[in-house]
Amino acid sequence: MARPVRHNMIGLLFCSSVVNYIDRVNISVAAPVIMAVTGWDKDRFGLVFSAFLVGYALFQIPGGLVADRWSARKVLAVAFCGFSLFTALTPLGQLGFVLFLSMRFLVGAFESLTFPALTSLNSRWIPRTEFGRAQTISISGITVGQMIAYPLTTWIVVQFSWPSVFYFNAVLGFVWAAVWLWYATDTPREHPRISQAERDYIESNLSPKPSDPLPIRTLFRSLPLLTVCLSYMGYAYIGWMFLFWFPTYLVEGRGMSLATMGLMGVLLHGAGFLGIIGGGAVSDWLLRKGWSAQFARARLAGFGVGLSLPFLLGAAVVPSTTLCVLFLIVFYFFFASAVAGYTTVSIEFNPHFAGAIFGMINCLGSFAGIFGPMTAGFMLAGGGNWTLPFFIATGVGCVCTAILLVVPIRPIAFAGFSVSESEGRQAEA
Repeated sequence: MARPVRHNMIGLLFCSSVVNYIDRVNISVAAPVIMAVTGWDKDRFGLVFSAFLVGYALFQIPGGLVADRWSARKVLAVAFCGFSLFTALTPLGQLGFVLFLSMRFLVGAFESLTFPALTSLNSRWIPRTEFGRAQTISISGITVGQMIAYPLTTWIVVQFSWPSVFYFNAVLGFVWAAVWLWYATDTPREHPRISQAERDYIESNLSPKPSDPLPIRTLFRSLPLLTVCLSYMGYAYIGWMFLFWFPTYLVEGRGMSLATMGLMGVLLHGAGFLGIIGGGAVSDWLLRKGWSAQFARARLAGFGVGLSLPFLLGAAVVPSTTLCVLFLIVFYFFFASAVAGYTTVSIEFNPHFAGAIFGMINCLGSFAGIFGPMTAGFMLAGGGNWTLPFFIATGVGCVCTAILLVVPIRPIAFAGFSVSESEGRQAEA
């Protein structure tokens, strides 16, 4: 029996997340070397990290809108070609700090299109009861990408040079874009390799696509959606700080070599991969068993964030480096499990515009994330204490948890079309 085409699409989207995060993490792993070569200190490099996030935040909502209304397939191709180009040009940034900031801003701008477009595409290809698993498998590549990036980037830097890392990542992005354009389509109906049975199954379990444009103001009037965005702002603050500063923390804060840091990164993000996959599987299972979307998506994510926080706090205060790494691995497993809730809740609000809704959540979260790397950089400048950023992140995480445990998830109806009545009852149950 032929493998379902929708599974191949998910596989390609998984690979997109792998390539995306290899590209995203490279600068974090190479940061100690780049700072040594350029003479830039931590507060300056915190601005480099944040420049990426400014670009990443600004184009989330436009990316989701264009993917929903035009072509998620083409938006993903444009995104990969764009960020690959500016990744290849990033080493030119050593000629001047402002040029380096500009390159990172443009990489972030093109990468911002990827996950809203991915979500939009899954909403057209995946039945609702499979969406949690499909979405989290698609996005779980972020942890696999980080697992690969730590040892691979370290090896390239040691064997060749730090600019070689960016050239290699650019090639990966262009190769993925070529394969994607060859195989993928926006809808099952357009795909030449799909069976009639699979196409009928998918289309019978999708909501009909509306013809009217998205009234964007309606999103900003939805209190439940804005509340989820507020929670994700805190989640992103922690996640981005952790993503950008974790390698430097292990090297400078815990005295690890680059090689050992690379190995620890593999273990950490391996735990994150298991957390994401597990969270998505449990979320879909709860939905199939009759639990509400409110519990299966939002509450489950709240439990994940809440369970992670004691381990984050413990990692900051234990004197043992081994115990610190163990705590961080457990922290990241639970923390990553919340990805399932944040990335699937958009389809529960309204599947017609899942890309735009996810873009809004990710946009506001990314704006908050700007301050994570930047404030940590300022705290650490001049030999600052590594404990304070961990304490602040734990406090932010407590707020995220509280919001997720109380926020209602109600379908957002737009003029002329809405979520079906059965979906609405299940989401509000």
